[in-house]
Amino acid sequence: MSPILKVSALALAALAAGALARAAPAKDGDPLLVGTVWKGKLTQKGEYMGLGGGPPEFDCEFTVTKRDGGKFEADLFEKTDTLKVTYLVRGTVNPVDKDKPEKGYKVEWESVGSKDVENTEAIIKIPYTGAIQGKKLKGTWKFPANDDGTTLEGTFEFELGKKE
Repeated sequence: MSPILKVSALALAALAAGALARAAPAKDGDPLLVGTVWKGKLTQKGEYMGLGGGPPEFDCEFTVTKRDGGKFEADLFEKTDTLKVTYLVRGTVNPVDKDKPEKGYKVEWESVGSKDVENTEAIIKIPYTGAIQGKKLKGTWKFPANDDGTTLEGTFEFELGKKE
């Protein structure tokens, strides 16, 4: 292969790699854009490892930090008067009907890590399932089946851009 062809092949490979590394933008009208902030409440009931329950309600802030097509990452900040935790989450968002996005979006995510934990223990690998309709994001979460006596579950309801 001639030196010019080698350089051209390397340049094309580098361009292709760069294109693959860039995140795909969200589609027009998509409500889960990078930087959007959803505020609201998350409820909790059940027991943790058979030791009793935790707070029944948390004030929350859900901030989208990354988007790549239908995949996203976000910070889910939860607090009460006595504790704080930020969960790092990864999930997916897709229109309920791709031809009619006005029908809303299905949103699923899982907590994959935590940061800024104060006066509590972070519990990861929790699945959340919800839907966006207009400026509301509502759904449920439930600790997976286990043998350690944990039965935690609850609901969440957030509103886009709501200021306190």
